[in-house]
Amino acid sequence: MHLRSSRRAAVFLAMCSSLVVAALLSGCRPSEPAATTQSAAAAPGPVLNFIHDWYPEPEHGGYYTASLKGIWKELGVEVKLHVGGPNSEIEKRVALDPYGLGIVRGDAVFIAAERGLPIIAVNAYFQHDPQGVMVRADSPVKTFADLDNRDVAMQVGAPWLIYLQKKYSLSRIRVRPVTGSVANFVKDPDWITQAYPSCEPYYAAKEGVAARVLQISDSGFDPYRVIIANKELVAKHPELVAKFSLGAYRGWQEYFRDPQPIHDHILKISPTMEMGGMRFSYVKMRELKLVEGDPARGESMGALEPKRWEELGRILLDLGVIRKAVPISEVVTFQFTPAVLKHDPALPPPVWTDAPIPGH
Repeated sequence: MHLRSSRRAAVFLAMCSSLVVAALLSGCRPSEPAATTQSAAAAPGPVLNFIHDWYPEPEHGGYYTASLKGIWKELGVEVKLHVGGPNSEIEKRVALDPYGLGIVRGDAVFIAAERGLPIIAVNAYFQHDPQGVMVRADSPVKTFADLDNRDVAMQVGAPWLIYLQKKYSLSRIRVRPVTGSVANFVKDPDWITQAYPSCEPYYAAKEGVAARVLQISDSGFDPYRVIIANKELVAKHPELVAKFSLGAYRGWQEYFRDPQPIHDHILKISPTMEMGGMRFSYVKMRELKLVEGDPARGESMGALEPKRWEELGRILLDLGVIRKAVPISEVVTFQFTPAVLKHDPALPPPVWTDAPIPGH
């Protein structure tokens, strides 16, 4: 089982200079086969290339629903899904494609903007990035401060790790490579690893190991996970971005209403997936309210709050992740939220509220 969180690499280490971007111009435009079969009857206008951030999985369920059920086509836009994965360099690929969109974390957009990449966030994918640190259920590690003087498998240099080190004085934390498997976690009672709560705990539990996840968002480092678009696309074809966004919102609503057909499809195109794990992901996404957020805090599907972006920018500047302040107008636009598009963001009740694990 691949660790899905291994894709959350240190974003600023993954960025290249503008010269490197120029050198890659001929090779970085998405050209893989679409992740899902498109309708033979193409929608009018150009094709939007949308790169999701890992191999197909339930965390992309809304987008596969929008494609498979023809929601985007009904709205008059053709969207081709492209599979991400390790070292996908999504920011650069979107920057090089005038019809490009992709999924990244909010801090990545600030870093890209400082380096001159023409991308901008257009809506929220998850209201809170799910990145976390997984420990065993009986581990003495109860808080982030308890990580000091321990081995932790994390992406070296990730902004969230730098934040934890500074806030909790983790001067003796020993960062180990992320292996892409829960095998070490299952074998070693002291193994600690970065993880997504909607994925790795299931596969650890299948091997008889109960786990807990400390959510990075609870530490104060709380970026959105967002859809980015090429700035040229937003400037020249805002109507296409609006249709893409509206289709994505409707796709999530339909996926949460009826996830099984999408899971059936994902199982065909993503061989590492299994039905139990996908149901677990669905349940955890609903429990954690990743898409809809917390209504008590004014959050809802697709919503973006300027104050959160401003706070994230201040944090990144304080950490030295960015060297100068970046205006939020350079990193995010608020013209494609459900409120602006006059779309009700309410989600249906969960289909499943539990996810049985084989052997338990």
